[in-house]
Amino acid sequence: MVRIEEGTRELMTSIICWNNKHDEWFSGLWAVADSRVSSNAGPMTDSLQKLFVLPVNIYPHESALTTQQPSKVLSVCYGFAGSTLIGTSVKYILALCLDNVSELAYYDKYGDVSRSLEERMPSVEEIAKLAQKIARKYLLALGTLHPNRAHCEIVIFGFCKKMSDTKVFVLRNSPERPAEISLEERDISGGGYVILGDRKQDILKEIERKNTTCADITHWKGRAPVIALQQIIKVSSLSTIGGHVQICVASRLISRTIYTSDIASQSLSVLGFDLLTELGQLGGFSISFNPSLRIEMRLID
Repeated sequence: MVRIEEGTRELMTSIICWNNKHDEWFSGLWAVADSRVSSNAGPMTDSLQKLFVLPVNIYPHESALTTQQPSKVLSVCYGFAGSTLIGTSVKYILALCLDNVSELAYYDKYGDVSRSLEERMPSVEEIAKLAQKIARKYLLALGTLHPNRAHCEIVIFGFCKKMSDTKVFVLRNSPERPAEISLEERDISGGGYVILGDRKQDILKEIERKNTTCADITHWKGRAPVIALQQIIKVSSLSTIGGHVQICVASRLISRTIYTSDIASQSLSVLGFDLLTELGQLGGFSISFNPSLRIEMRLID
């Protein structure tokens, strides 16, 4: 079942999350977003990152002070629509918290209690609740001074090791009650989409249309939302959605971002930055974003 909730304000972006069971390389949860930031006066930039992979790192006791040799125990994916200030601020504080996790000591009447890493593992829901606390502080502060700008939707998803299953959580508020941010789990294991941001019904219609286009193409079956968003960006049918497509995937084994390029293009770019001419090399290394996904233009009208 597709959950669509229309608000009274435009969120000026689009994020689509779904369960891509058909992908031969990255079977699991996928999300796709545009990269445009707009204001009431129009587009401001077409090169903003809106999807992120956030690692949960723990440090051995001897390296807690130097923060060397971290051990990544979990990764979650984070995306936002709406206020760029709120979305990025919540992301930075959440990432800071997840990168500074220390083991708690447990005791009973007999002394220390040993608990395994699996027992200590935070769940994706617990991480989403932490994001909710962080978001509430920013939303309350911004809503007091600028109530019309205090609107944000956040999606947190990934493979939950504690529950041994994929999980998706959506946080959202309204300008009328900026500090009241809801947290809702979405079950898309059986299909459907979680759509955040602007013009949700228009996005859904385009996804359904591209599902037909991609149905018989093995490589693109299950990736119709990527093509749908690329189609909308190309024709600029929605002025608040634009820029470049970015993807985030979360499977049992990995969580990572993927960037796209035009299959007919002779250059490689990331969110509008040319890898060779604008980013180039760094010392004796090249800046590389592999794998990348090339959009087949035969799928775009």
